Amino acid sequence: MSLAAAEATRLEIRSPVTGEVVGSVARAGGEEIARAVERARAAQPTWAEAGFRDRARIVRRFAERLKQRQEEILDTLQDETGKTRRDALAEVLTVARTCQYYLAHGRRFLAERRRPGAVPGLTGARETFAPHGVVGFVTPWNYPLILGIGDAIPALLAGNAAVVKPSELTPLSAVAAVELLAEAGLPDGLAQLVHGGGEVGAELVKRVDYVAFTGSAATGRKIAVAAGERLIPYSLELGGKNPLVVLDGAPIDRAVEGFVAGAFFNSGQTCIAVERAYVERTIYDEFVDKAIARTRRLALGYSRQWDVDVGSLISAAHADKVMRQVEEARDLGGEILTGGRRRPDLGPAFVEPTLLAEVPRSAELHDEETFGPVVALYPVDDADEAVTRANDTPYGLNASIWGPDGRRSLAIARRLDTGSASINSALLIYHSFAVPMGGIKQSGVGRRHGAIGIRRFTQSRSIVSSTSLAGGYDGILARVGSATGARLLAALFYLRAKIPGLR
Repeated sequence: MSLAAAEATRLEIRSPVTGEVVGSVARAGGEEIARAVERARAAQPTWAEAGFRDRARIVRRFAERLKQRQEEILDTLQDETGKTRRDALAEVLTVARTCQYYLAHGRRFLAERRRPGAVPGLTGARETFAPHGVVGFVTPWNYPLILGIGDAIPALLAGNAAVVKPSELTPLSAVAAVELLAEAGLPDGLAQLVHGGGEVGAELVKRVDYVAFTGSAATGRKIAVAAGERLIPYSLELGGKNPLVVLDGAPIDRAVEGFVAGAFFNSGQTCIAVERAYVERTIYDEFVDKAIARTRRLALGYSRQWDVDVGSLISAAHADKVMRQVEEARDLGGEILTGGRRRPDLGPAFVEPTLLAEVPRSAELHDEETFGPVVALYPVDDADEAVTRANDTPYGLNASIWGPDGRRSLAIARRLDTGSASINSALLIYHSFAVPMGGIKQSGVGRRHGAIGIRRFTQSRSIVSSTSLAGGYDGILARVGSATGARLLAALFYLRAKIPGLR
């Protein structure tokens, strides 16, 4: 269907559990996308001029409304994703914490900063941060609230307008969040949604001033090419094949609990989830036995209560993909230790939490992201082998380490080729707002969280100044006409190396 034809249609959103229609949104055509960006561009300058304090007041009211409407938001998240109540709650709390963090620190992160000048006493320098203008977000289905609106919060606080293209499978949470922003007093045009498939995202990229994308590496490459053609900045958080390393001497019972949580949270549909585990051979059998027992105790299903541990996958098609990887690994010689089955009695997209061993390198599951409740376990002779095998991947998003003590775990963490590494945890990085989060290699470009998480939505601009004496800095340079003058000027340059704070 062309973009023009899409304008007159609506997109039905169906529960992945029951197949029932749980809502609908208007598909965006080319004209709709153009109008959305035009409205955003018209509204953004006044928003930027309002100042951080006024912008923060609205975001604070949004966070309050998010808390007040929590149960309604949880229902919406579960309706469109099939995830557990606990997994839905994690989304709401993470967005609330995003608001809290940048309300507390955003003004400082965006403040004009003095920098040392070229020549002490004669020159000065400042760094300022200006919003890009209109930021476009192309977001996936696994965390529709966190990724659909959570990333837009720092962009708005930085003075930008935001146009979001949520996943066509899960737009309803973003719709609810934008409505809350409007109730909080956000002026018209500053936070808008455009709905549809990949063609809508592609059209959005053609019109905005900055692109923030979360999703697959394949789509990320296309986004990067499209942004590069326009010479606009972008950030990409892409896939991962995240390793867990368990060292001899680690507290095995605790490591198993952390492993299961890190592997199966959100049904494994988490970019930083554990997908492969390397366990020292001396403890491998004990670890595997306990991991199997713990995995089998997980409650699989769908409930509006808090009695389910693992929910549905996003769709039957995605469950098909996950099962193809599992079955191919088995057919090539891998061993299914537990799980490995579809559960049509629960719904069309349920897959049992699955552990495998002896997965051969020829299997797709060995190297490619599964993005489901599936983990392969491998014995290793020592920590060096664990690090080598963990790093043997084109991805580099997140890693987890369990060891006998913090110092040894930290040493391993420093050797892993990932954007983040978590000790005694798998998912902690997403809630560690003071440090950047993002991938290396094929896992992405750019970072969220920390100072960079809001500054990425700005242009860094420099203002330098000089004394006006003798025609300023340029005039002084032009006046050097003797060896004595050159020595004096050089002395001023080299003086900074001797003065703390000017180096």
